[in-house]
Amino acid sequence: MTRAEECQANIDPLHFRRVLGEYPTGVVVVTAISQSGEPLGMTVGSFTSVSLKPPLVAFLPSKSSSSWKALRESGNRFCINVLSADQEELCRTIATRKTDKFADIKWHSSPGGNPVIEGAVVWVDCVTEQIYGAGDHDIVVGRVLNLDVGVTREPLLFFRGGYGSFTPLSLAAGDSDLLAHLRLIDLARPHIESLAASLETEVTAIALVGDELVLAAAVGRTDIAVAPTRVGQRLPFMAPVGSCFAAWGDDALRAKWIAPLEGALTGEQLAELRMVPDVVGERGYAIAIGHQVGAHLESVAARLNDGDPAVSSEALHDAFLRATQGYNQREELDSDVELRSLSAPVFGCDDQVVYMLTLWGRLQRMAPAEVRRQAESLLETASAATRAIRTYA
Repeated sequence: MTRAEECQANIDPLHFRRVLGEYPTGVVVVTAISQSGEPLGMTVGSFTSVSLKPPLVAFLPSKSSSSWKALRESGNRFCINVLSADQEELCRTIATRKTDKFADIKWHSSPGGNPVIEGAVVWVDCVTEQIYGAGDHDIVVGRVLNLDVGVTREPLLFFRGGYGSFTPLSLAAGDSDLLAHLRLIDLARPHIESLAASLETEVTAIALVGDELVLAAAVGRTDIAVAPTRVGQRLPFMAPVGSCFAAWGDDALRAKWIAPLEGALTGEQLAELRMVPDVVGERGYAIAIGHQVGAHLESVAARLNDGDPAVSSEALHDAFLRATQGYNQREELDSDVELRSLSAPVFGCDDQVVYMLTLWGRLQRMAPAEVRRQAESLLETASAATRAIRTYA
């Protein structure tokens, strides 16, 4: 026996499991359809992405698992379902039931004909590429045929022998052209985190980089999000989004903000739009009302950022155009509204806007007094962020 084999033989399996249990893993259910047409499922904590080109993923089932035996005998197609944090009971059901696992579980068919569990965060449709033996487990490599995001919730995790979830305190993009902005955002992170926690919503830091608005960092979570995260998304700098930069910018920046919509608006509409920066500057913050149009704009932008071939830049332009009516109305609120967002500027040492903070609303309608209260809280946070930059930058 070699020295390496001796060391391996001396590793206690319980100690091995205990130590590696310090590494959290996501929880997925691998599904398929049996030869008789029945849904099959197996709970797995060892799922990973493998390759981009070609798109490959893998999971590692125990060779002794009866669920893996049934999946393997069903054919060469399977679907990975990444469970959400509120699906722990479902996870245990799939893991412990020997038969009729899907009796109380809602699902629909994937494009490949496999079960997609309702409420899953992500599903990934695959065909088996290769199966490798590895000790008491198999390594199943699957070629991805189709995939998509399901619900916008946090994933279920397995950690230290138990189930739980992970709620990120904050997220930040890693793009190289954002490094200077991220350094300034980090200076205000405690203030941003405090605001998101106190209002139980999401606060996003948005930077203007060249001709693009970049959602550089986010804290918290809101129930009006249309994608798992806004962080990293890029939008063209055009009305009505990004009005804080136009409001405190020079005439050239204001003209640049309006220019993309000039050919699509009447003279009266353009005149109204040109007044928006002054309205925002006088008020001190920007406001967007209405979830339907706002959600449409976010959805189109998210799909375009993800490279969806069915979404064009023209579709995004149209979504911007449709959203103009809900942004920065001059009239004071006199009734309950669907608050989509509030945005306020954060200034650098040269009194230029370095980024804007956007506070996202919630699904329920909001009274005018509550909108004003949240706007005041946002302005206080933006002022604290400005002071932090001027003190420590």
